[in-house]
Parts: sequence; structure tokens; C-alpha cells
Amino acid sequence: MIDNISKLRQIQLELLDEFSKVCEAHNLKWYAIFGTLLGAIREEGFLPWDDDIDVAMPIDDFRTLCLHKEWFDDRYYLQTPLDEGLIRMAKLRKNGTTAFRGGFLENLRAGGHRGIPIDIIPLSEIPGTGSCCTPTLGGTKRKHVYLNEWFEPAGIAQFEGITVRIPAKPRKILSETYGDWGWPSGAEHCVPGYWFFDTETDYTVYFKRYTGMLEGIEGKKIYLFGAADSLRIWLERFGLNSQVVCAFDNSPAKWGKKVFGVDVRNPEELKSMIDDNSRVIIVSLWHQEIGRQLEKMGITDYYVYIDDYYDEKVGNKVVRREDLPKGDTSIPKWEF
Repeated sequence: MIDNISKLRQIQLELLDEFSKVCEAHNLKWYAIFGTLLGAIREEGFLPWDDDIDVAMPIDDFRTLCLHKEWFDDRYYLQTPLDEGLIRMAKLRKNGTTAFRGGFLENLRAGGHRGIPIDIIPLSEIPGTGSCCTPTLGGTKRKHVYLNEWFEPAGIAQFEGITVRIPAKPRKILSETYGDWGWPSGAEHCVPGYWFFDTETDYTVYFKRYTGMLEGIEGKKIYLFGAADSLRIWLERFGLNSQVVCAFDNSPAKWGKKVFGVDVRNPEELKSMIDDNSRVIIVSLWHQEIGRQLEKMGITDYYVYIDDYYDEKVGNKVVRREDLPKGDTSIPKWEF
């Protein structure tokens, strides 16, 4: 189940509070920055359109934090540039949650921890200039230069009831970042970035559900949900027709008929048919909606077939593109 934005924000505030406490306990400097800084100044909390939290740290403090994951208890995970799936900054993530930002398939392929995060951005020194920048970020933010004197001595502000450290000269920081948009108005053209998040389900469940369809499938009784063209593609691609018991579809017009040689039945029958040796696989573009339908029926152990993730057959084996040896030309490549 995908949760609403207020639940996402509550998790992010929990992470911000924990991050602040750890930094205070270990005498590390940090600052609210970007939309979080603007929100603290203007709203004393989230900007109406914002859905993330950004903090920045001087590079030495950032490195110290990254070397001490043990400072956070097992409710949280400090993901650093040395971890899988992350190379540009650090993120403090909440275990037991999911947040996919950007393309769904790109997140699955990248791997690594995908719990709800806050971003921890290093402020890199520009030698001999008395200034710093954020070159690990993409877009225009990597080009902005901030004088060191704009940060200390740091001030404080309220952010949704949490006391946050802010730069000594927040207007200088924000004007450098967002340009001459006026103070403290402007910058309303931003849009939320998270398109898939779940505050109650661990990201590993989604990884298994969307990438583990073929693992241990030998000998399983397969029940497919969806009786349109994705069913045909699945049957042709995987050659597991002998294990397929039947398919289910929400269209009553298909019940009791064969589609691509497979019997199609009413989804209401599914729960009484499956057992411990069953595998339920959604083969439909409407996989999120069908997933919620299955969960309402009490069926949480299901998998999802996405055509672009399972790419092609090599011999008799179905593989993913990223699993091919380097230089293999048996499958055309494209940019992910």
C-alpha cells in the first residue's frame, strides 16, 4: 500500500530528529539547506510542495559521520558513498520502509538500501578560496559557491517542531542557490520527487516481488493474474506453461474461457486454490492496482512480471541485461 505524503514526512522528521541528536552527541556541524532551509525560514516546516529533507555538513564532519554507522541504532541505516546503490552523498534511511525516487526499474537495478531517507550532503572545500560547494549534486546546484563565513556561527530555527541548525547567513545561501527570486518568497515552481513510497513495508519486499519471480520457481504451481497480451509474452518468454494451473482476470467476460491456451477464472477463487507450493504472478500493466487487490484478499506472497526487467533469453536461460558478461552482444543495449 502506498501511503500519503503526511506519513512520508513523519518518517523524515523522525530521521531528522535522530540525525540532529547524533550530531550533537558527537560535536558534528550540520545545517538545514536548500528547500529545507527555505521551509524553516518561511514556514517553520515543510514547504507546501516539498517532500524531502536536505542537510549539509562540512566535509570533515561528513567523513567522520560516514565512518561511524554504529552511532545509529537498528531502526536506521546510514547509507554512505561506499554502499551499494549510492555514490554521491550520504542518506539516513528508516529500516522497514520503502522510497523509490525516479524510475521504478532504475531503483530495482541500482540495488542498495531503499528505505525512506533524508539527504546528507557534503560541503566540499575549494582550496585557497575560503569557500565551498556541493559538486556531488547534479544539475545547477553543483555549480553554486558558498563562502565559509556564511555558515558559522550557525543559528537555529524551527522545522515542524524540531530545532535545526541553519547557516549564519541563510539569505546569502538561498540567494546563491535559487537566484534573485525575492526574499523570502519565490521558488514555487518546484515539484515533489517521490512517486513511490511505503511507510510500513520494507524495500526488500518490493525487490523480491519485482525481481525474484524466477527464484525457486521449479516445481511450483503457477497462478497468473492478468489475461491480456502480457500473459502471452510471459508464456512465450519463460517456457513454464506446464506449471501454469490457470490465470485470473477482473473481466467477467473472460471467466470460463481459454486465453492463449490458459483457463481464465474469477479472482475470488484464487485464495481457496493456492497453497505452500504455489506461486502467484501478476502479468499486467495494472500491477500496482492488482497488488492492492490481492492484499485486500489476504494474499501478500505474490510476484510481478515487468517486461523490461526480464529482458530476453540467452539459450534456455532467462537473464537480466546487467547480468550479461561485459562485451556480450547477444542482446541490444540501451541507456537505462
